[in-house]
Amino acid sequence: MSIKAKIFTGSLWSIAGTGTTLLSNFIVFALLARLLQPVDFGLVAFAAIFIDLARNLMSGGIAESLIQRKEWDETAASTSFWLVLASSVLFTLGTAGITVPLAYLYGSPTLAEIFLVLSLSLLIDGVRGVHEAKLRREFGYKALAARTVIASIVSGICGIALALAGFGVWALVASRLVAAALQTIVVLCSISWAPRFVFSRAECAGLLRFGADIVGSRLVVQLNGRVAELVVGLVLGPVALGFFNVAGRALNLLFQIAISPIQTTALSAFSRLKDARAIGDAYLRMTRATALVAFPIFFGAAATAPDFVVVCFGNHWQPSGTIMTLLAIAAVPTALITFVQPALVAVGRTRLALSSNFIVLVASTAAVLVAVPFGIVAVAIARAVRAHATAPYMLSALRKGVGLPIGQALRSVWEPWTAAAAMCAAVMLARLYVFDDIVPFARLLICVALGGVVYLVLLLTIARRYTAETMLELMPHLPASARTIAQRIVPML
Repeated sequence: MSIKAKIFTGSLWSIAGTGTTLLSNFIVFALLARLLQPVDFGLVAFAAIFIDLARNLMSGGIAESLIQRKEWDETAASTSFWLVLASSVLFTLGTAGITVPLAYLYGSPTLAEIFLVLSLSLLIDGVRGVHEAKLRREFGYKALAARTVIASIVSGICGIALALAGFGVWALVASRLVAAALQTIVVLCSISWAPRFVFSRAECAGLLRFGADIVGSRLVVQLNGRVAELVVGLVLGPVALGFFNVAGRALNLLFQIAISPIQTTALSAFSRLKDARAIGDAYLRMTRATALVAFPIFFGAAATAPDFVVVCFGNHWQPSGTIMTLLAIAAVPTALITFVQPALVAVGRTRLALSSNFIVLVASTAAVLVAVPFGIVAVAIARAVRAHATAPYMLSALRKGVGLPIGQALRSVWEPWTAAAAMCAAVMLARLYVFDDIVPFARLLICVALGGVVYLVLLLTIARRYTAETMLELMPHLPASARTIAQRIVPML
């Protein structure tokens, strides 16, 4: 099977797993949002910031090192396993030792207990790290999709049951632990590999050297995404963070549809290509395909967010609607820059990836610190402004790494961006001035349908060639029935 076919097949399995997971996650999240209070979500979201940061440090970029290699080496893999396992033990103990006292300084004994329990997930995750890397390297996304689906459904049922039983915030904590445990079990059962009792100092040194910039860059990227939540939690408290987090979580569901399926295969795919020019071409193909779906989803979410939040989560989450609108606008540039880091890693420019992401983090932190005294809406506005302002800088890093001109990258998504932005404006105006008196549920359905029709009409009007070329690129990898439909549509474009 060719690399292109593996990319597409892997993406299809990611889409299948993501779609099923999204459905179950959405149902679970909506039910928990109606059963629990903003303060519950705020406390767990605050703890998750530190746990997730520790998880990225713990892995040390070792998975990327194994995936990026041309050949699988048993000595390196076994060394990686024992290194990650030892690191997970140290980070579990260290995270608990640091965050529990921090929670007491924050004035919340409950938060200290949450930190202590959630730190156990680091140890659970560490056990599967190398196995998961091997699956990703071999495009084993069917097993990874099964892992995600099983963990999502079972952990969601557990969380809902505990919430109905009156356990409050602990329903969210238990759900996270169950998900981590099930993901590890499924991955270990999906691949017939076991580490040897060997540890190579030379391999360890090489892994750490390669992983240093990877983990630094990943940590900076994660801080960039979480700095707003961290500052909101510290300055405005758990209730404000709860509203902010629910808006972000709702948008994350859409992110998983539009970007994650292709993003999960990006590093594996880029690492198999021969040179920087080939990686640049692959970047354009992935970005074009992603933009065609991501732009209408994010712009559509911005237009319908207030009704979406009320309908799905209840009236007591209404403040999250405005925040979700702004965060959706902030997410639009993600479709353009989401593959920059995998491309830079694939050509070995890890230091460039780290430095560019660090500059973006500085800009994000400054924007949030300036905005937070004015409330969570101001923070969301600052995030949207920063996201659009720093996107060209990330593209300049891509130009340095693989030689892809910034203008070419921007032109590759200009048509779907224009169609989606116009669709967003049309839906917003219709919602405010035409459907204002309709109940939120009916208005949401009408606006979603209207947005779909407007976007499709605009694509066929101003982006016919773009749509046809993208469909031709995907056509050889579609199922037979879908390929037949595409073959009939393309000549009409």
